[in-house]
Amino acid sequence: MAFASVLKIANTILSSVATATAVSVMAFSGYMLYENQYVQSRAYGSAMIQYKPEVQGDVVSIDALLANITDASGWITIDDTHIDYPVVQGLDDVYYANHDVYQAQSLTGSIYIQAKNSNDFSDSYTLIYGHHMDNGAMFGDLSKYLDADFFNAHLSGSLVTLKEVYDIDVISVVKTNAYEKAIYDRTSLDWTGYQDLISNNADVHLVNSNPAITSADKFLVLSTCEGGITDGRVVLICSLTEEGKKVVPEPDQDGINRQDAAEDKGGKAVIVKTGEAGGKGGSWSIVNLFCLFLTFVTILPYALDFMDRKKEEKKTWKDYTGLSLNIILAIISAVIFILYEDMTLPMAILDKYTPWMLIVLGLAMATEEFCLRRKKDEDNLAEETADA
Repeated sequence: MAFASVLKIANTILSSVATATAVSVMAFSGYMLYENQYVQSRAYGSAMIQYKPEVQGDVVSIDALLANITDASGWITIDDTHIDYPVVQGLDDVYYANHDVYQAQSLTGSIYIQAKNSNDFSDSYTLIYGHHMDNGAMFGDLSKYLDADFFNAHLSGSLVTLKEVYDIDVISVVKTNAYEKAIYDRTSLDWTGYQDLISNNADVHLVNSNPAITSADKFLVLSTCEGGITDGRVVLICSLTEEGKKVVPEPDQDGINRQDAAEDKGGKAVIVKTGEAGGKGGSWSIVNLFCLFLTFVTILPYALDFMDRKKEEKKTWKDYTGLSLNIILAIISAVIFILYEDMTLPMAILDKYTPWMLIVLGLAMATEEFCLRRKKDEDNLAEETADA
């Protein structure tokens, strides 16, 4: 009898684990499909358009941009394309490749200036990176410039920086590789240099060009991946021309006074803190979701055994203890997840709440093991007493 009881409990546990695993795989697969669609749609800048600099005559306000995006360096718009985004700059050329403008982890990354450029676009050659998204978001539209008709119909744009407002005029689009020094190893360039090092470079394939542009004092270069080619790059080369508009707030000696820019009319700071959104993290953790699920799963073996007991068998407080503890721990896990994880944000593997979720899961597993082992010992003792 004792062996049969142990076998029954073991079978229940194995069945629960198998069911949990199968459900987890299906749930994860379904979520990955959802996440892919969500990432694609989130890459559009519609959520940030409220921070786009406001133009009022000859004055352009960047208050909202500075107040809400910590590392903002400006805003770029290429007319009649999806390119309409804030521009940021990190300490290196990797960080903003996988973080959004709020510094939360994101597969779409941000539109960002290469680290060695000045963040005020004062260099004569400024390089901006952006991911190629198949739906045209971020810098996905750059590949369309390889088509001559699209190229000729989309030759203008604007750039608002922390100090100036510029007109953007497209000069050419080229295809190259990620290691081409003529494109990726400079912060200065003049027109002669453009012709010698880029336009007539055997390692840079000039696809389309604008014959109306015959000179440029300042270059803006947009770079993205060429779809299907690991090291392939599509690069849009543009010129910048000052519009002469005034940008407010004006920079002080140390740059922009972001604290003043963060004050609304009522004197309240409206800066969104890094990694925060409505009190929750800037991303949510997939590990925390699995911890939540497995914590609830730990209820099953004990609950099934509890319900399987003969109806006429009188249950004592000990029979309720384990089940109650696991339910309480599951509720705690659910509360943590609901309060601090926002599944509308980008997904991350871990976050600062993961240790707490793991602790709760560990306690739930320990409680389940202890209660089942105690019951097994009690059943064995009862059988031995009955046999005696």
